[in-house]
Amino acid sequence: MQPSRCTRTVSWGTGLRFLALLLSLVVLLGITACGGGGGSSTGTITAVTISCTPTSVQSGQTSQCTATVTGTGAFINTVTWAASAGAIDTTGLFTAQAVTATTQVTITAISNQDTSKNATATITVTPVTSIAVTCTPTVIQSLQTSQCNATANGVPTTTVNWTSSIGVVSLSGLFTAPTVPTSTQVTVTATTQVTNVPGSATVTVNVNNSTTLAVDGGPTGVSYPNGAYVTAKVCVPGTTTCTAIDHVLVDTGSVGFRVLSSALGSLALTPQNASDGNPMAECYVAPTGYAWGPVALAQVQVTGEIASSIPIEVIAPSNFAAAPASCTGQTTGSALSTVSALKANGILGIGFWTQDCGSTCAGAQQSTYFSCPLAGCAPLPAAIAQQVSNPVAAFPNDNNGSEIQLPPIVAGGAPTAQGTLIFGIGTQSNNGLAAAAIYAVSTSGANPGSFVATYNSTAYPGTVSSGADANYFLTSAITGYPVCTNPGYYCPSAQQTANVGIAGVNAQTGTVTLTIDNAASLFSTGYFAFSSLGGPGGNRTSGFLFGVPFFYGRNVFTALSGATTPGGTGPYIAY
Repeated sequence: MQPSRCTRTVSWGTGLRFLALLLSLVVLLGITACGGGGGSSTGTITAVTISCTPTSVQSGQTSQCTATVTGTGAFINTVTWAASAGAIDTTGLFTAQAVTATTQVTITAISNQDTSKNATATITVTPVTSIAVTCTPTVIQSLQTSQCNATANGVPTTTVNWTSSIGVVSLSGLFTAPTVPTSTQVTVTATTQVTNVPGSATVTVNVNNSTTLAVDGGPTGVSYPNGAYVTAKVCVPGTTTCTAIDHVLVDTGSVGFRVLSSALGSLALTPQNASDGNPMAECYVAPTGYAWGPVALAQVQVTGEIASSIPIEVIAPSNFAAAPASCTGQTTGSALSTVSALKANGILGIGFWTQDCGSTCAGAQQSTYFSCPLAGCAPLPAAIAQQVSNPVAAFPNDNNGSEIQLPPIVAGGAPTAQGTLIFGIGTQSNNGLAAAAIYAVSTSGANPGSFVATYNSTAYPGTVSSGADANYFLTSAITGYPVCTNPGYYCPSAQQTANVGIAGVNAQTGTVTLTIDNAASLFSTGYFAFSSLGGPGGNRTSGFLFGVPFFYGRNVFTALSGATTPGGTGPYIAY
């Protein structure tokens, strides 16, 4: 009985194996019939032909190959592609490999129905002989990007290695600019991966020339209306020993950088000596008082712009000589020696002139610069190179002027405002004059830096200053506007308007309409941004001083004296 069971078991197992083999053959025959062509056929393949265009390419370039299958009956006309080198996709698009010498590549098209039927073609692959690189955009600022692309004989290629003279470039050719101290030409290079054939393009990297301008009431506890502030960095020249100074008042009506000693903290700057070898001091007189302190050399940086080593005034250091009567007697105002008095931690004076007072202070009769021996300080002429100077003029680029942009503010005011301070005029894509009207200002006479302002048919001197918190003009007797209990401002019972004609020394004319609201009512809102704040000229001007209210809703340019700009040679204002 046991042998019989074994015989039946073997016989049954053999039958199962036979059945499995039979099913496998059926499935295999079904797949072969499909041939990758999507169905069965009853026809016959007679021939396969192939053509490739172009027949000669460089490394990285492509050639499109096409196969034609002929036959009888219902045949499958698809093929499988193969290449002896390089790569070819299912559509017959061949991409040439990197080569160092001329190489023949065989392209084969194999019938999917009858693999015995095939055709071949030859493509000649030559080494890349030249690479062209283009980058867009070609002019950027620090930390911005430019996309670079390479072509081999006019055909885009990615089989290159990217490098740049400075900055970083990715594998895909995206260049990221570094921070630069001056406008810099950067070379971006693509090199073929096998033959090391290079190609390059140039990208210009400009410094960041714009920064936020904040009208926010000033430093903590100050609550100053219409003060326009930026942050600046002050450094010991030639070092990285620096401190950041917030709430520096931007003033287009003065020249030079001045900073409270208290804002510098422990930063120790190199003092300048007067021509007699004693410590040099400046007496800066403003409408509200005087700032007294030594002159020192500093590097001043605002956004990406750097004035590497310029004379600045350090206001009220505790270890410096007191201001003499020949300084304090120039004004009825008090010392601007604290944050609350100065309304800022410093002043960035970026007006028309290169130096504080130029040849006037280099002469014998002046009371701005002093020599301070131990016996006491006395006026002493200062060479132009030693005078507190305009930081803009010392920038390597973007040094012909500045632009202030502030948004429109409704007559009732706004809690705060935010705008932009931009350095340079027509030097970068963000500081073009566009259609701004240019009003040239005087360079000499009783009111240098002024244009003519006409009110009720009477001509007065006019000027513009972002350091003034209001539009200051004329007197209550002339305008008919009553002054506030605080006599520095106008307080009409109802809103007033004043139309003022302005004329530059270049004969450019225009009209400015001033809106004046009750200053006491404006201040009661607790806001800091006012477009309708005005006051009498007082000791500021006998005519018109257009302050921050004038800037709201305008792009206002200030061109330095003697500077070349697209609008002509400065000095001028434009808006």
